[in-house]
Amino acid sequence: MQRETSLPAIQDRVRGLWASRRVCGLIALACGLRIGRIISLHAKGRLGEEEALRMAMETEAVALLFAPLPRMERYGVSL
Repeated sequence: MQRETSLPAIQDRVRGLWASRRVCGLIALACGLRIGRIISLHAKGRLGEEEALRMAMETEAVALLFAPLPRMERYGVSL
C-alpha cells in the first residue's frame, strides 16, 4: 500500500502521530504548525508544489525522530 503524498495527507499523518502519542507531542505539534505554514505559503504561490511537498515530507520525518517523553503527574493529574 502506497502512502498519499498530498500536503493535507501529510499534515493529517503528523496530527495522527501526535494524537496516538507515538511521537513526542512537543515536536509533533511544532511540525504540524510548520506543515500548516507550508500549506499556506503554497496556496499563496510562495512555494511550488514540489518544494512544498519536499518540505512537508522532511517535516514529517523530523516528527518521527523523537520518541514521546514519559507522562508527568501534576496535582494528581497525568499530563
